[in-house]
Amino acid sequence: MAESSRSGGGGALELPPEIIHHILSYLSAEESTRASLLSKSWLGAWQTRPKLEFNPKLYFHKKLKLRRTWLRSKKQITNICEEFFWHVKKTLKPYRKQGICIDTLNFRVEGVFSLLNPFVMECTKVAARNGLEECTKVAVQNGVRNLDFSLPDCDLPEIVFGAKSLVELSVRDGYIMPMSVGKIMCSELRKLCLIKVDLDVEMFDNITESCPLIEVLEVRYIEGFDNFKVTKLNNLKELAVGLLENQSVIVDAPELESLTCIDEENGNEESTCLITLTASWYQNLKCLLFTGIGIGDSFFMEFAYKFPNLEDLIVRYCRELESIKISSQSLKRIQLMDNNRLVEAQFDVPKIVSFEYCSGRSIVPRFHFAAASSGWTSYFCLSKRVDVNSSWFVKLRELLASVIQSKISLEIDFGCSISFDLDEIRNIVKTHEPQEVHELALQFDWMFSLEKGLSALDGLFWVCRPKYVYAHWDDDVRENEAMKFLYETLMFRKIQDRFHDSQLSKIWLHDLKEVNVEVFDMGTYVIVDRIVFTERGMKEQQQQEDLDWENFLSLLRNNGIRERIVCFKLEFRTHDIPQEVKRLKMQNLKLDQQQKL
Repeated sequence: MAESSRSGGGGALELPPEIIHHILSYLSAEESTRASLLSKSWLGAWQTRPKLEFNPKLYFHKKLKLRRTWLRSKKQITNICEEFFWHVKKTLKPYRKQGICIDTLNFRVEGVFSLLNPFVMECTKVAARNGLEECTKVAVQNGVRNLDFSLPDCDLPEIVFGAKSLVELSVRDGYIMPMSVGKIMCSELRKLCLIKVDLDVEMFDNITESCPLIEVLEVRYIEGFDNFKVTKLNNLKELAVGLLENQSVIVDAPELESLTCIDEENGNEESTCLITLTASWYQNLKCLLFTGIGIGDSFFMEFAYKFPNLEDLIVRYCRELESIKISSQSLKRIQLMDNNRLVEAQFDVPKIVSFEYCSGRSIVPRFHFAAASSGWTSYFCLSKRVDVNSSWFVKLRELLASVIQSKISLEIDFGCSISFDLDEIRNIVKTHEPQEVHELALQFDWMFSLEKGLSALDGLFWVCRPKYVYAHWDDDVRENEAMKFLYETLMFRKIQDRFHDSQLSKIWLHDLKEVNVEVFDMGTYVIVDRIVFTERGMKEQQQQEDLDWENFLSLLRNNGIRERIVCFKLEFRTHDIPQEVKRLKMQNLKLDQQQKL
């Protein structure tokens, strides 16, 4: 290997232009500009980089340093706009003269015009439009493969569709003027993304007809579409469609591997967006996601036949679902979220890996699982905004019993009144064993009270025996009351006098053998309202039982931190049950579930 040399000026390590180009491709426009100052070789590579980015917003903000831009003269504004156009032409000069390849062009106008006065708006539009036309023309002539535009109030240059080398095209917010099929020459296009673009259905059809090799298609927020079709793309593998009020789409793409269809206004109860899948089967489809789409129970009738290799199913905010039956030999992951009319679901999914259910409604659905693979996980997120009584805890018990073969995680947000009466439940449930649960995340609303807390714990510990109980702490008076209750109830469980009004508390407290508490920092992130810990958010403190509340609160506030996650690790006494009895009970449960299916 040849010995590396160093430039005489900056002392930066010399690298071949190809490697510098590769490094610059990971940097922003501003970062790559700074990198060009490292040495002559870096400057030369920067001047011939295959990825170009132009952002008038950034350019104007550097020039218009005063926030009150209207104090500047019209001449100054005009000069700045002319400077931007000159900047574009100067950057493009070596590419135009030497025919240097332009692999990627990003041109983003977003957010410029809303910040400036009418005169400035007009000047910047002219500068942006001229710069856009200029750089697009050079890019197309120099074999551009990827074009990424964000063009409020601008037309997409027609020359774009004459780019035979084009592989990826992304347009946001701009106008696409009608063109005939014969003028659309980018037949090598593999990826097309259209978001908030003004175009008509006929032009969309002309694009898809002229670009039959498209493999990835994203179409979202297109107001001019009432009904449109995706039916001429036999190579299509990934499709993402975002529909507006009462829009519908017809899809006939048998080679699809991923399909996402979303009602962008799913909060509108009166809107019904529809999708029609016309192919008889989608043998390659692995991931299917519907949000707010008008599908009914019948959609799942021939599910196994139509999607024989589906692995991921996500169904959210589909209001017409009531009682569904899903049978699939391939499904591994299922997520059902806020399908508000769903009361029952039956699953025959032997390869299931994870199941998630989230809802903020009062009805607790009935789930039935046939024999499933071992080692799968289930997660339930229930946000209660209406009163919770004893019968709700009975239904929760039945819900958890339906996934007894899985490792269960449960998250409940009580934003309501809670009442739990053991005598009332005894008339409903004759025999009962709490369900083993891996983790329970518990949240109370700001109207927390001791009575509400005791009823919640009595009911939940009658339903299940969690190994871990998580609670979010915010340094707020109300949340401190809830955390104080949890801490003192679980950690100081030997003090029985304060529980004289709750007979059941004495029962589960008697079974509580050991408790440890761990404090996590907020190095966490959230997926669908579920707390997931990162490495940065792992255990920070572990405390002993003899630490009183005031000292524990001081520890939570340590280093000025106002938010933490507190985890109680619980160990309950087990009541010995003969192994043969356990085996028979499990066998009877499986038989009962199979009969229900």
